[in-house]
Amino acid sequence: MNGRFSEYVLPDLQKWRSEGKRAALLTLYNVEPTGPRPAGSQMAVSDAGDFTGFLSGGCVEGALVEETKAAIDEGKNRSIRYGVNSPYFDIALPCGSAIDVYIDVGFSDAIVDDLVKAMEERKPVRLATDMATGKSRLDDAGDPDRLQLTHDGDTFDRLYRPPLKLVVAGKGPVLAATAEIAAASDIAVHAVTTEDETARQCQAVGATTSKSLPAGMLDRWTGVATLFHEHELEGPVLKAAMESDAFYIGALGSRNTHAERVSRFIEDGVGEADVKRIKGPLGISMGSRNPPEIAISLVAEVLMTYREKFPV
Repeated sequence: MNGRFSEYVLPDLQKWRSEGKRAALLTLYNVEPTGPRPAGSQMAVSDAGDFTGFLSGGCVEGALVEETKAAIDEGKNRSIRYGVNSPYFDIALPCGSAIDVYIDVGFSDAIVDDLVKAMEERKPVRLATDMATGKSRLDDAGDPDRLQLTHDGDTFDRLYRPPLKLVVAGKGPVLAATAEIAAASDIAVHAVTTEDETARQCQAVGATTSKSLPAGMLDRWTGVATLFHEHELEGPVLKAAMESDAFYIGALGSRNTHAERVSRFIEDGVGEADVKRIKGPLGISMGSRNPPEIAISLVAEVLMTYREKFPV
């Protein structure tokens, strides 16, 4: 098997099909009572055994790949259950739960393309799937803050939010470490830096880079963090963040530095409510003293804030 984890499996599904492989979309539509992965989690599986995504803690992915290859060969969608009351008694879930997975081998190329395009354009959408007929329909998102998946009888409704993104602006090793740890956490990263070497390090871990903040970069699924030691350089990025719907805004610096930052923005006429959106010092409190620790504390806070705002 050739597998990797990602929350967003559709690009790989699209890629495999463009290579001539047959590939299916798997959706975890029911979890009883709880499990390591939430309802709505997905896998993409090819007939060559490639897969992206996980629907358990690693307990059933191998079996799911083989089940999917059999479904692809048969050309029929199927639903499968693992755990309590499953016919596959030899495949256990150590957590004592049960999961139901829908394997869609005929998932439309047109819908794959539309979903990938919507995510690239940062537009939330929802996909309603009728497991009895095998038909899926793409609709407007409706409430983008609702649960990721709702399930009623033979139908489930899966919300696709734009991928979590983190924009980091600054210089030096903290910026590079943050890009690396965020990317490893399945976060799309854009780094704003004037340092060519720092930009190169960020690009090496998959981040995009620029020397100034591009217009239209920030939305409600994006977090922003400034990592400057020269705090006079952070102003434009923080102002842009406060004027946006970014779900998280953080700034590096001590409590005294943050108090000075707040006073400076208030004196410049920025509203108090907007300034209060800036978390300073950024990151969860863990006594961070070096770049990787600061990066870990920041990424942990971004993820915690995201999960609180956007439920799964």
